[in-house]
Formats: sequence, C-alpha cells, structure tokens
Amino acid sequence: MAQTNILVFGSINVDLVTKVNNLPAQGETVFAETFLTENGGKGANQAVSAARLGAKVSMIGRVGSDGFGRQVLRNLESESINTEMVTEDSDTNTGIALITIDSQSRNTIVVSSGANMTCGATELRYLEASLAKTDCLILQNEVPYVVNLKAARLARGKGVQVVWDPAPFVTDTEELINNVDYLTPNQNEAQLLAKCEITDERSIHKALQRIKKLSDAVCLITMGEDGVFFLSGSELNHVPGYEVESVDSVAAGDAFAGGFATALSEGKSLPVAIKRGCASGALATTKIGAQAAMPFRKEVDHLFNSIH
Repeated sequence: MAQTNILVFGSINVDLVTKVNNLPAQGETVFAETFLTENGGKGANQAVSAARLGAKVSMIGRVGSDGFGRQVLRNLESESINTEMVTEDSDTNTGIALITIDSQSRNTIVVSSGANMTCGATELRYLEASLAKTDCLILQNEVPYVVNLKAARLARGKGVQVVWDPAPFVTDTEELINNVDYLTPNQNEAQLLAKCEITDERSIHKALQRIKKLSDAVCLITMGEDGVFFLSGSELNHVPGYEVESVDSVAAGDAFAGGFATALSEGKSLPVAIKRGCASGALATTKIGAQAAMPFRKEVDHLFNSIH
C-alpha cells in the first residue's frame, strides 16, 4: 500500500496535566494525584496520530523560541513528522494547555495559545507550496480563523481533501464550513453549530439536517463511546463505538481525526474510514496523555479486525 501524504496545519502546545479525583467547583481547591508535562496541541496530536498509522505527515505551525518549543519539535521529529515548515517566533511563547482529568476520565482544558495565534503569511506560503504532494489537509480552530479559511481555500483550489475539526468552537464560521469536505464536531460543538440540543438519535438527526443546510461538507458527529453519526442522503447513519477500558479522554477526538483522515487518504470508503477513526479514538482513551496515547497501526488493525 502506497504511503499517503497528510498535511496538518494547526496548534503545537505543551500540556501541563493534573489528575484529580473530582474536578474542582468554582472557588474550590483540590489536590492532584499526579502531574505530567506532555506534548500536545490539537494539530500536533493529529499529526502524531496520522504518523503512527502509517501516513507521511508534514506539520505547519509556529512555536516560541523557548525550551518548550524545542521540546515539542524534538518530539514531532521523533515521530518521523516533517517539521521544516514549523517556524519559531521570538516574540511570544510556545502554546500551553492546562489540563485537569478526574477519576471518570472527564476533563477541563484551559489554553494559552501563544505562538499558535501568530501564524499567518509564512505558514500559508509553506502550505501552498506543499499542496501538490498532499492527499489530505487537517485543520482545527487553534490558529487564527482568517488563516484557517485561507488554508482551506488554497487546498480546495488544488483538489486536496480538507478535514476540519471545529474545536475549540468559535462563532461566525460560515465561510470556513463551506470550504471543507468533512467536519468532525463532538456533541457540544454540533449543538452549537446546529443551535439545538442533542439528547437522543432524533435530535442528532435534526442537528445533522441543520448543519447540512449550512454546508455541503460531510458532517460526522463524534459521540465518544457512542460512536459517530452522519447522514447518507437524508438518512441517519450510525457507526457504533468500540468497548474499551477508558482512563483518559483528552485526545480521543484528535486520534479520531488522524485515523479518519489517514484511512480516507488511503482510499477507504466513508464508513470504513469512520470505523478506523473510531478505533483510533477508542484506543487513545486507554492510555494517559495526548500524543503518548496515540495508537499505532498494528493496534488499530487488531481492534478493527476483531469486530469487522
């Protein structure tokens, strides 16, 4: 099987992770059981996910000229990810995410974007020069919106598939949603996009129909252990999740995006690509951390083949 070429344009962070018994209420101080410094950022997580699944991955983004920046670049390179298009910004810090995880694998995340939000013309030039050898572009919402939009337009103009993970959620994305091929919101993001509450399959169907009116892009609503819902025509389709022993859900969505994009780029059908994305996302929840939790190809193949 020929190796696919995936380009990821997005955030590169360091995650400062604490694990607690219960998430603190407003004004409450709790003691952490453990503290970890991890490599993260939605873009970098998705890049590692795709690389471990066999794709040839190039990363576009920006870090600060600091120790954290050097750390995350070394880590990406250790995953065989091309970092030649990651620039250093001496005027700001590398992005930081403060993550707290409770005993039920629920989490809260606070992000200080730093260099990620200074991405601009330099990164777009790198992207445009790379599109001729790119099968799929993955985007998120952790770089400036106008830069994301220009990136999507450039890719679509060259016939490159664009997968957009609309997280963290931002408003006024009407132009971007019409310049991507696939969007992968989770339940909360889908509710905000569709402007309706999701409580059951009927409301999921309603949300997907509303989102379809906004864009021709294929919308995949990821529901964690409940799998993924999407439309085929006007009919609601469901790909069930995989039963695993979850310990940390922090990067499950990023693992899904990397797994889905890789399978799609390999020519897999939409349902199969979704199933492989689900397998990747499920396996990522069985380990602590973000990039460290991304599964390898052999693990995803084993879980996928055990069911299908």
